[in-house]
Amino acid sequence: MLIIRGGGLGDFIQTLPAVYILKNQAQPSKLDLLGTRRFGILGENRYYFDKVYDIGEASFTPLFSQDLIPRLALRDYFESVDIVLCYTPDEQGILRKNLYALGVKKVIYCPPFRGVGNVVEWLAKPIMELGIINSLDCLPPPMIFLSKDDERKALALLFGIEKENVKIAIHPGSGSQKKCWPVENWISFCQRIQKMGCRLLLIMGPAEMERKELSEIPADVRIINQDLPSVGAILKLCNLFCGHDSGITQLAMAVGCPSIALFGPTDPTIWMYPRLDKRFKILWNKDSRLTFSVDEVFNCFLKCLKEGI
Repeated sequence: MLIIRGGGLGDFIQTLPAVYILKNQAQPSKLDLLGTRRFGILGENRYYFDKVYDIGEASFTPLFSQDLIPRLALRDYFESVDIVLCYTPDEQGILRKNLYALGVKKVIYCPPFRGVGNVVEWLAKPIMELGIINSLDCLPPPMIFLSKDDERKALALLFGIEKENVKIAIHPGSGSQKKCWPVENWISFCQRIQKMGCRLLLIMGPAEMERKELSEIPADVRIINQDLPSVGAILKLCNLFCGHDSGITQLAMAVGCPSIALFGPTDPTIWMYPRLDKRFKILWNKDSRLTFSVDEVFNCFLKCLKEGI
């Protein structure tokens, strides 16, 4: 079986409940992913996928061409594929036509999510079409299974922080600026955390590094542009995570780190797993911007920390 899934980190993680059921119930002899490799490695040889192929590689370009000129390597691979679950937009049907022309036996297409209902449940509908499940009530939460090597690298990155220290991870970014809490609030919030004696870990990716003002946020350790399995393993070691509606927040939850997620203009009932357990708190102000006071978020933080220790 092959899953075709592009998009961002959050998109990838939101698809994992469907993949988990597919892997667990259908038990394919081989399950691959054609997608965004830097996200897909979270599942490669980590329970989900035997092999992850990068959808951006030139060798896969013919799949999206109106006039398919199949390369021998493509045909050799796709002739061995029984089922493709396609999450890539294909309104004209070009990709599906080409997959069948290359020898795929069955293609199940999931149209792009239109923002009605819940995205995680929407992405599981192809599993229902396969007859593996007949209800979305049994849909598990997104889960990521890290390797021992991931855990060892995380410990190396946190060298100098004792195991018994209370570790708080912060990710102050998101895919959209309107979903971000003001940086001055993050600075005040983090200063309060450090005054409690907690060790503060600041997660920074390429997008956050472009925002110079974020460098003012205090931290004991800055995790900058690390591979996602290592970031996931670091988050798994933390007592609590706080972030926005972002892929890193989805990652923290998927590795089981107790989390506070700040939502404003986006609706968590649409964009988050619908049955989160008590480890995960959603603060939603239902406004065009995040208008929470530092006191509001800090009080939630104190409550979560008390419950988790």
